[in-house]
Amino acid sequence: MEIRKIGVVGAGLMGSGIAQVCAVSGYQTAVHDVSDDILEHCRSTIWRALDRAVEKSKLSREDSEQVRTRLGFTTRLEDLGDCCWIIEAASERFEVKKEIFERLERVAPPPAVFASNTSSLSITELMTTCRRPERFLGLHFFNPVPVMKLVEVVRTIATSDEVVKQ
Repeated sequence: MEIRKIGVVGAGLMGSGIAQVCAVSGYQTAVHDVSDDILEHCRSTIWRALDRAVEKSKLSREDSEQVRTRLGFTTRLEDLGDCCWIIEAASERFEVKKEIFERLERVAPPPAVFASNTSSLSITELMTTCRRPERFLGLHFFNPVPVMKLVEVVRTIATSDEVVKQ
């Protein structure tokens, strides 16, 4: 499956970095959080980072503008319904993550891949909250995400080889 659009749930420090990296890498990226204030902070954090990258000649002004057009921000989880991959970067509380994945299963298309950025919770335990365990894995990004060119891929016993290869 070709990855066309990525959703990021959680617009805090990790989520904003993940969203920035996805958009810089050329993917349409939808960022979700529960409030417009959090999303505005996320947007301004990414915009500042892009401006710094332009100032340091790490990114052209034109590329920076393209990145901005690939980013969308929403408080409606339903707006992630057309995402091929959805990366959860919410609060490190099992019940919060469980609720997010349960809600995502109602809006995301069946072939969508769900990933959690958790660094402290069991990926296998989180996988059990989903009806499509073969399309679930951990993607543990390292902080600061735009600087650290490293992500740990954590598969479960049920994660399909196809998902890991994507």
